[in-house]
Amino acid sequence: MPALGGGLGELATTGQAGRLIDGYLARYVTSFERVLYFTYLTESLRDFTSDPAVLARVEIVAPPRPLNRGRRAATLPWTEAARLRSCAVLRAFQVTGTVPAIVAGVRFGTPYVTTYGFSYAQLSRPGPKRLVKAVVERVGLRRAAAVIATTEALRARAARVAREVHLVPNGVDTGRFAPPPEPRAPRRPARVLYVGRFSAEKNLETLVAAAAMLARRVPIRLVLVGGGPLEARLREQARVLGVEAEFPGVVPQERLPPLYGGADAFVLASFTEGHPKVLLEAMASGVPCVASDCEGNRSLVTDGRTGLLFDPRRPEDLADRLEQVLTDGSLGVSLGLAGRSLVVSRYDLGVLVASEITLLRRVALV
Repeated sequence: MPALGGGLGELATTGQAGRLIDGYLARYVTSFERVLYFTYLTESLRDFTSDPAVLARVEIVAPPRPLNRGRRAATLPWTEAARLRSCAVLRAFQVTGTVPAIVAGVRFGTPYVTTYGFSYAQLSRPGPKRLVKAVVERVGLRRAAAVIATTEALRARAARVAREVHLVPNGVDTGRFAPPPEPRAPRRPARVLYVGRFSAEKNLETLVAAAAMLARRVPIRLVLVGGGPLEARLREQARVLGVEAEFPGVVPQERLPPLYGGADAFVLASFTEGHPKVLLEAMASGVPCVASDCEGNRSLVTDGRTGLLFDPRRPEDLADRLEQVLTDGSLGVSLGLAGRSLVVSRYDLGVLVASEITLLRRVALV
């Protein structure tokens, strides 16, 4: 079950559909007789993969026509009752996706496991929606047979209400995301990469402002991969400040490795993060990373060892950190090597999904 309102098409808009299919569904079908994906969108699996094993053993359960996400969540336990009753265990990929799972548990006794990747309630603005999200989050965690928390801080938070919590961080395919075979040669202008959504919490205006400051000392070019509501504003800001920037658009995850391979530094300037997959990808690729000093980023970056941290509200701080990485070759190499080593040892996706499958099989037999 995806997050509330989600589906493969929604994941494709951010380039993440391939990650779900290749990283999870393709592994699930080796351990389970049948896998059902209850999407909120009218979509077909064949639009996203040609993998014969996935196509043969994964069924997309889609609404017959477009539905409001709230209505889909509320009615799914009745419209798809037979399919839900046939499931040994339900897997919700975010706590907002637990609404139909909670009802299915009451109606059919089907247990569910949910991911707790970040607190939706805390990220929401004060108001009625925040209260609703807080209730869904609390009930979703409390009624889960098990919760998968992606960071230690989230594990501790979930443990206050959940009966069983496991720390299983996000992972990355360390074979696909790896350093290029030849060492990176210094480039001018240096290429500074960002991958993700263009939205306010990602703090990209600070990145552009920092690039303008740094460009007076070090020639750089921003490569901003993704899309979102702030794209036009970012393009205009870069033009006004004279920042070299390219916007390749949304790139499917399986096509990202060459972009990481061509980067001299990776920046994640967010005000808040859960356990950022793009940071894992960059580190696995051996790219020296500069990240904002927030909880999710600190779970991966030890300042001065596996990356550099900066104050997300101070563009001059980011500019200084980037200058260190781009002008000190030995520092960039050491950060890249240490980041890669950390990800390989702790965040290999194959190992982590295998542990998740073990948990799902145990819950299914309880």
